[in-house]
Amino acid sequence: MNEVSLLQSLGQVSASETGEVFRDFIRGHVREMISEVMAAEVTQLCGPKHAPHEGDHYRAGTSPGRVLYEGEREEVVRPRVRRRGDDGDSHEVELATYRAAKDPSQLQTQIIQAIVSGVSSRAIEDIKPNSPGVSRSNVSRLWKEVGHKFVDELRGKDLGAQS
Repeated sequence: MNEVSLLQSLGQVSASETGEVFRDFIRGHVREMISEVMAAEVTQLCGPKHAPHEGDHYRAGTSPGRVLYEGEREEVVRPRVRRRGDDGDSHEVELATYRAAKDPSQLQTQIIQAIVSGVSSRAIEDIKPNSPGVSRSNVSRLWKEVGHKFVDELRGKDLGAQS
């Protein structure tokens, strides 16, 4: 969807649907940007597509992948790169840009903020239905890992100044 069709779409929907149309537009552009950044990394590793350089990295096609945007899964086509070893074997190279785009830390931060704000671990799945790892048990495990830090901070505060 380009800018003109976005404006046409926004003009044809109700005020309550405008936010959703705009978010879909942004989400599509973020997916395109992630694909372009991954392609640039592949070019850096392997050289230009039709004039590859003599190195140990080479293109190996594409495969479906998932990245996280605003804590929700987005489907992308990720390029694959392989590296030749000294022994003649090859192994896949994980692109740094792909690793960063699928990093769950942003989602985990959002989950922790929701729990601290009083949302139950059962309700997280209702708030983030398209997000990976938001089942009751996963949220509980995450809170168990991170919650002790909050408790330690509270225990370490000087309450004498509060009176």
